[in-house]
Amino acid sequence: MKSLAYLILVAAHAKVGAFSPVSSLVDRHYSSNVNSVNFPPLHYASPDVAASLSAAVVSASTSSAVMLAETDPWVVPLQSVLDPLLNLLSFAMLCRIVISWYPNTNLSTLPYSLAVWPTEPLLRPTRAVVPPAFGVDISPMVWLGIFTFLHEILLGQQGLLTLKLKYGI
Repeated sequence: MKSLAYLILVAAHAKVGAFSPVSSLVDRHYSSNVNSVNFPPLHYASPDVAASLSAAVVSASTSSAVMLAETDPWVVPLQSVLDPLLNLLSFAMLCRIVISWYPNTNLSTLPYSLAVWPTEPLLRPTRAVVPPAFGVDISPMVWLGIFTFLHEILLGQQGLLTLKLKYGI
């Protein structure tokens, strides 16, 4: 029971920053700087317990440090602009897909013109390259795929900007 209490005290002491996992003993120089109790060396505990404790302390201390990596100053503004922009354009293309199902719709009326105005400059050149298939305009589907792909590659869970923000790569 005494060794368990000792290990708990050493683990609490390690959180303060005075534990050296390489040497497996308490560094007395740093412990006096943080006003904590000086413990005897960790070799009183079994080597297996000391190794597992040092591994736990190292993994606990490095995991939060990785998440707080320093990033370039352009990442956050770019991410905050691209995320709503790509979502808005994807939604507009999705609206254009639904509008294309009804070919007799007047696109100059107000609810439809909100989807037509931002998307038509992109769709007009795409229609020249990708002609309608069987009477269906597939150019909004092409752009929806492009916007979804860009959003996932740049801003998804494993996206480039997300990884740059989290890990500073």
